Amino acid sequence: MAGLSPEFDQARLYQQMGFLARGAPMPFVGTISFLAGRNTDSTHVLFAVSLSNAALTFARENDRFRAGYTVTIGLKSGGVTVTQSESHESVLVASYKETTRVDESVIYQEFVTAKPGRYQLTLTIRDDGSSRASTEDVALNVPTLGAGASALSTPVSFARVAPRASLEALPNIVANPQSSATFGRDSVIGLYLEGYDSGAAARLPLRVSVTTDQGARLFSDTISLPRHGALYSGVVYVAASRIGIGPAVISFARPGAADTAKASFFIGFGEDLPVAGYTEMIDYLRWFASPARLKSLRDTAPEFRAGAWSAFLRSNESLGGANDALHEYFRRLFDANKRFQEEGTPGWKTDRGKVLLGLGDPDAMYEQQPSAAAMGQRNRNQIWEYRALNIQLVFYDQSGYGRWRLTNSSDLAFTAAWRRRVP
Repeated sequence: MAGLSPEFDQARLYQQMGFLARGAPMPFVGTISFLAGRNTDSTHVLFAVSLSNAALTFARENDRFRAGYTVTIGLKSGGVTVTQSESHESVLVASYKETTRVDESVIYQEFVTAKPGRYQLTLTIRDDGSSRASTEDVALNVPTLGAGASALSTPVSFARVAPRASLEALPNIVANPQSSATFGRDSVIGLYLEGYDSGAAARLPLRVSVTTDQGARLFSDTISLPRHGALYSGVVYVAASRIGIGPAVISFARPGAADTAKASFFIGFGEDLPVAGYTEMIDYLRWFASPARLKSLRDTAPEFRAGAWSAFLRSNESLGGANDALHEYFRRLFDANKRFQEEGTPGWKTDRGKVLLGLGDPDAMYEQQPSAAAMGQRNRNQIWEYRALNIQLVFYDQSGYGRWRLTNSSDLAFTAAWRRRVP
């Protein structure tokens, strides 16, 4: 759902987590991972990006629909182009409904082998069916990996992987660029990790630490990677229930060694709910639940947030076990952002937005124009009727620039009606 409204700017959240990310006009999320090459003079750089079908322009092809997109990756060192690639990709789906999917269902990845050093990366994603494109331009520090150097790869969130046994081959992995799992649906998040050590031990012991994005420790543990041929490699699964909700950082370190491998990942609030940080999500819910209930959620310590959120979902389930009311609430929030945005203010934070969120769609809505022609568009009134609640709410546009405000009496009537609706 995050792609439907500029208010839910998942790009900003992922940028804060250290990901490649861009919003409109061509939204995408991406990661960069480093794995050892055949020697310490070369490092495999894995670029992986995800985007949604809804970001692409589809055209009918017989009984199906096809869209094309282009990915351009450029690396420069000292102003000189080291590598430049351009890939033209296509997406074929069976139904029109699939063309509107807003989850990041399209994955593109590419390995580039580079010498360790500092580069300037330019990554561009372009929709071939339109002029929409977004570009990331960032500094990139490619590390030296291997025995005698940094001995751990980047932990890579994956959709599919086969641990490699030789540095001569590229890793056989399909990345999960969003590095995400969904609370209540996914029990674990998997990470692929490699270790490079010249020792002959059968396993490589590691310390694991998981923290929130603010640095609060959630838990720590010890694991070990098995040896596969010339390197240590394996999959580490982290239980989503131990992480909670929102962004987190996982760190791996060898006992007695200074080097640490880190990766950020995200545990989402639920299917069809926005990608947001924990406190941001609580803010979105200001017209869904009482202030006391939200304060209780907001004040929950990070290590207990998963349980608190699970209890909150259960308390709002329908008889069939679905969170229909919560999904309907966010449908209205998206609708408010589309219809009621004012200069500098997202639609859901305006007076009309809060009424739509708090009371739902009105039974009737109409405007009263000022009687004097000289008044122009100033002093217009907009009336919203809620017949079951037996109230009429009046908004006025005193400036004539579409900044609608509730009258004082209507604001009091709204607050009273909303408090009666909220448990």
